[in-house]
Amino acid sequence: MFFPKGVIHAEKSFIPDSDVYLEAGHICIRKSVAEKIFGSGGAVLSVYYDTDKTFLAAPLNEEVFKTIHKAKQQMLKDKNAAGDKSISVQEVLLDNDLNDKDRNLEFTAEEALHILRVKL
Repeated sequence: MFFPKGVIHAEKSFIPDSDVYLEAGHICIRKSVAEKIFGSGGAVLSVYYDTDKTFLAAPLNEEVFKTIHKAKQQMLKDKNAAGDKSISVQEVLLDNDLNDKDRNLEFTAEEALHILRVKL
């Protein structure tokens, strides 16, 4: 086996320092935020608004949210044993030509309304 001389440069792995971040095409949400917004449900309602590059998510039982935003149902996946959650946004990223690089995300957790607002 031949290994060429030289240095192989690898990208630094992403280490999130936010409660909401993008990783591998998924919005990842720390347990503390996920529980406050979604409770223990396994599905969410979600919608993406291209005009301000905002992704909104709410618990499945929020019928008013579904009606107002024309939201669709999506799985709220378990990310790890710590109780963190994730929502796939690969389709949103591709369809809207958005940056898919792993990164911390700007977000607002509106606890009273049970809405997670994320800037993509």
